Amino acid sequence: MAEDPEKASDFPVGELREITLLIPGEHFFCETLSVPPELNVEDFQEFARQALDLDSFSPYPAEQLAWGFHGCEVARKIIVFATPFIKLRQLGWQNLEFFRRVVPSFVSLMAREYQRATIAFLLHDETLTAAAFDRESTVPEALYSLPVDPADQDDLESVRGKLLAMFDLSRFGQIDEILVAGDVTRSGDGVFAFETEWLDSDHAELDQAVSIPGEELWSFDVRPLDFKLQERKRRKQAGLRWNGVLGSVIGMAALFLVFIALKIVAVKLEDQKLIEQAKSERKPEVMASMELLRKLEENKMGGIDPIDSIQRIMVHRDSDQKGDPTLYLTSAEFKSRYELELKGKGRTAASINDFFKKLVENEVLETPKKRPEMKSLADGWVSFDAS
Repeated sequence: MAEDPEKASDFPVGELREITLLIPGEHFFCETLSVPPELNVEDFQEFARQALDLDSFSPYPAEQLAWGFHGCEVARKIIVFATPFIKLRQLGWQNLEFFRRVVPSFVSLMAREYQRATIAFLLHDETLTAAAFDRESTVPEALYSLPVDPADQDDLESVRGKLLAMFDLSRFGQIDEILVAGDVTRSGDGVFAFETEWLDSDHAELDQAVSIPGEELWSFDVRPLDFKLQERKRRKQAGLRWNGVLGSVIGMAALFLVFIALKIVAVKLEDQKLIEQAKSERKPEVMASMELLRKLEENKMGGIDPIDSIQRIMVHRDSDQKGDPTLYLTSAEFKSRYELELKGKGRTAASINDFFKKLVENEVLETPKKRPEMKSLADGWVSFDAS
């Protein structure tokens, strides 16, 4: 939900600079990408930036987007998240340059280590986020957020069910309870602590905060790249001035001047390196990787958005009295722009037939050429194959 457009201006600038602003996750569109094995970690940012230029990611030019990313070197994946600046202004978030950090509300989910394939939930204000993580990966395979009324238990359970329906639950052995996001604090060593607690009070003993070092948090920050480079420079220089005050207090004027001179030179060299790196031409290996990604989209997918197509299909499956889906997909193959093969399993043959009947009635799919092939399974479910 948007805050009051005048709210930020009610705070003195000095106070805003100590606030980490969390933008509700429901306002971001997200995409998880595999990173080529030959790409270095320092090139992840450029790879993510070029992903913004893909037509399938966003209709907006990159310079009009508030965006960030998170990468996992072990899993060789990154997640890119973005939202138009104009949308943030319309919702009331302004003067973003005054804040300590500006990040999506779901970033704390990516600071945890998952020992099993897990679907994790995070409630922040009036937004519920669900993210699916593979084992030992901090980058979610998929992440979705929906608005919710946290005071309405029925609405909370309903939205949780809608989010679960977007995942293949058979892939994830653990589904966590809902975590509630709390305050964000910054320690003297530049580490940001994100407080969380379980929504269910019976798990109070498991309440914990997760921490993200300040340098790592810059990749999550959704403000423009040029601004972040200048802000890091400003803060480093402010730190040097504070060190200068401490040096003068202890009377080491001469050593202090030498120290400041060396630090200023080092900061200028490092800042110049950062600026040149950000403004340099695209590296050949990044260009090659992005070209491959574009070809896969144009040639293999034929202009189809698989994630969006499957989501529009799966909203038509039924749920039982407990809210559990009565049908799952195990595979979906786009053989062409106009032909799709679906495989999966349902509780009963009737639930499978009802599913395809709804798809035809709602004009999501044309009438299949033949009835789905069904086979009873040992676990009591019924498998199907339809095209």
